[in-house]
Amino acid sequence: MQNLYEVHKILTYPRTDSRYISDDVVPTLPERLRSVMIDEYAPLARQIMTRRPLQTRYLVNNAKVSDHHAIIPTEEQVELWRLSGPERNIFDLVARRFLAVLLPPFEYEEVSLKLIIDGEAFHAKGKVVKELGWKAAYDRSFDLEEDTDEEEREQSLPDLKQGDKLSVLSVRINPGKTAPPKRYTEATLLTAMEHPAAQVKDKDQSKILEETGGLGTPATRADIIEKLFSAFYIERRGKELVPTSKGIQVVGLAPADLRSASLTAQWEKRLGDIAQGKEREDAFVGEMKGYASHLVAEVKASDATYTHDNVTREKCPDCGKFLLSIKGKRGKLLVCPDRECGYRRSVTQTTNARCPNCHKKMELRGEGDKQLFACVCGYRERLSDFKKRRESKSAGKGDVRRYLQQQEQRQDSGNSAMAEQLKKWLEQNK
Repeated sequence: MQNLYEVHKILTYPRTDSRYISDDVVPTLPERLRSVMIDEYAPLARQIMTRRPLQTRYLVNNAKVSDHHAIIPTEEQVELWRLSGPERNIFDLVARRFLAVLLPPFEYEEVSLKLIIDGEAFHAKGKVVKELGWKAAYDRSFDLEEDTDEEEREQSLPDLKQGDKLSVLSVRINPGKTAPPKRYTEATLLTAMEHPAAQVKDKDQSKILEETGGLGTPATRADIIEKLFSAFYIERRGKELVPTSKGIQVVGLAPADLRSASLTAQWEKRLGDIAQGKEREDAFVGEMKGYASHLVAEVKASDATYTHDNVTREKCPDCGKFLLSIKGKRGKLLVCPDRECGYRRSVTQTTNARCPNCHKKMELRGEGDKQLFACVCGYRERLSDFKKRRESKSAGKGDVRRYLQQQEQRQDSGNSAMAEQLKKWLEQNK
């Protein structure tokens, strides 16, 4: 995102947590819409431009914009072919949200059904979509109603009237268990760090945390999560973040004060008092030094110990200690427990390469010339063979020229966005 702002200049300032724009940005929205009127975004941008005036009442709020407004496209003309894969994905997220907030509401008709059978009440719900509205900016896999039961969300009900009598064809009991709270994903954890007030019982402390912006800042929260990954305190399973054995033990060994958001609230209050002249800065700094010394002494005096439960029988080639098996953010690793040694070796890497048989993501295993892709379906392929297969499938310059000639021969349409990008690609690769 920093590249999109600084190098390509197609997104506004990225280090902001604001979700609104100010009044002075509204006149620039038509020009920003024209800048994203390309590729798959063009039909949506045109649809918005034809409906004047633009509906901005849900996204303009001067009171909720401090130094920087929400992240939106700039007036700079976007050239998607210049973007790398990750840059393209980030731009897609921002562009679609920018278009979605300017599109009309999503309209649907909800049918609620209540049946009485032998004095017992049974309920059902169904939806009939009337107007896609802002959801047209996303594909069908996107749905904000994650907590809604899938069967209830998708089902449609027949035409019914109040007082209808229906025949009961069958009755069955489905045994089930109450589900525990969902684990955090990176997105929900960032939100919890931004709004940690729910984790604090004291109302005054909750208010302080909300006013001061929560734990960390918009620029540091993602980095904090990255450090948890790099220290192997958490790992990802699908979208969920799961604590490792190391992470659970470290939390247990840490002093209780450091595990609570209340401590942040207390310090934020005192920093606020210093800013208002109610407390002296040197007194606070002296107290912090004493508090840190007390915590260190408490840890040293503790008889609690940390034990590795992921030790392998393979020795470190540098220092001879037994290596630890770690599941990192991008795959499995063997890591030396000695920090001064620092040896680590990749065992498997999670990749975006798709299996030609089942189309699932494959793992990259091994090192050097012995590296190979492996899929859960049993498919195996050497890295060198995989590269050859990809190269044979990629289009050459001759294929691109032939495609462009076919486009020029068509009289019924102008040059497509893809054709324009291919022309630029040819010019660069002459």
